[in-house]
Amino acid sequence: NFDVSETSSTPGENLVNGFIDTTVTLGKIFDKNDEATQLVADFETAIDEAKAAYNSTDTIMSVIVSGGEIGFAAPLYGRVWGPLYEVLGWTASLEVDDTSSDHQGDDISVEAIAQSNPDWIMVLDRDASVASSEGSVPAADVIDNSQALQNVTAIKEAQVVYAPNDTYTNESIQTFIELFNSLTEAFSK
Repeated sequence: NFDVSETSSTPGENLVNGFIDTTVTLGKIFDKNDEATQLVADFETAIDEAKAAYNSTDTIMSVIVSGGEIGFAAPLYGRVWGPLYEVLGWTASLEVDDTSSDHQGDDISVEAIAQSNPDWIMVLDRDASVASSEGSVPAADVIDNSQALQNVTAIKEAQVVYAPNDTYTNESIQTFIELFNSLTEAFSK
């Protein structure tokens, strides 16, 4: 278990080292050292490629969509997106005091998100992994149908990246490899 909460001084480093340490340990336990070594190498390569593909000046907004609502996913802390600001050197489009690492995101208005005019929007669709949930609306529909976001650079330039559908329930090293590869592909266009 690794700390990516607001009490951590290095949530990105903790995320990366946590995945590596856990994978190596599981490789030893299950006598799968070669597979674990390959996963770690793939993970480190995926991080390096995503970091190299990001131009370091574009601004990033990360959100969590849940139950048809858009929540702000704060830079640095929390699940999925927060630690990636440190890992990949992202520039946040919006900084908010007193944010949390809440699994549904913080309650920041969509208008405030739009006003920050991010170059990129990173989306965790919390409902995607439990799509049969009542009231679940695909994140892409929520983002696409948000009138407040229509003039945002990320929307106009089609620079929206969605985490793999199972991310909310499967935050594994393999999921993050897939996520980093998606980011590399998106940033390289």
